[in-house]
Order: sequence, then structure tokens, then C-alpha cells
Amino acid sequence: MQTIDFVILAIYAVAIFGLAQWVSRDKGGHEKTSTDYFLASKALPWWAIGASLIAANISAEQIIGMSGSGYAIGLAIA
Repeated sequence: MQTIDFVILAIYAVAIFGLAQWVSRDKGGHEKTSTDYFLASKALPWWAIGASLIAANISAEQIIGMSGSGYAIGLAIA
């Protein structure tokens, strides 16, 4: 790698770190916690958080894999 590559990489790393610090603060300048991230500061109802978690965990791999697993054990769905 050339010197310019290292300079660009360093600028990129600093920019990403700065963006992460800026995004992790609320409007009052207070640091957000994992509760704020995972539970939306406890401002959403339980069903909205549950639906979000389920939707985030369902993918084509899950659907195809579970179908294949059912076939492998002889599970028949009518």
C-alpha cells in the first residue's frame, strides 16, 4: 500500500468513529444506552418490539432451512 492509501484509510476511520459518536448521542447530548437501542427507550408497545425482532430474524435461509429440516425428519404439512 502507498502512503495515500494509509491516509485515506485513516481519514475514513476517523470519519466513521466521529459519525458513530454523533449518532450515539440524543438531542440533549446524553449518551444512548442499549436499552434505548433495543427497546426504543421503552416508548414502543411490547407487540411492536416483538414484531420487529421476529421480522429481523426471518430470512430466506430460515424459511428454506426449516422446510429442508422438516423434510429430513419426515414432517408432512397438509
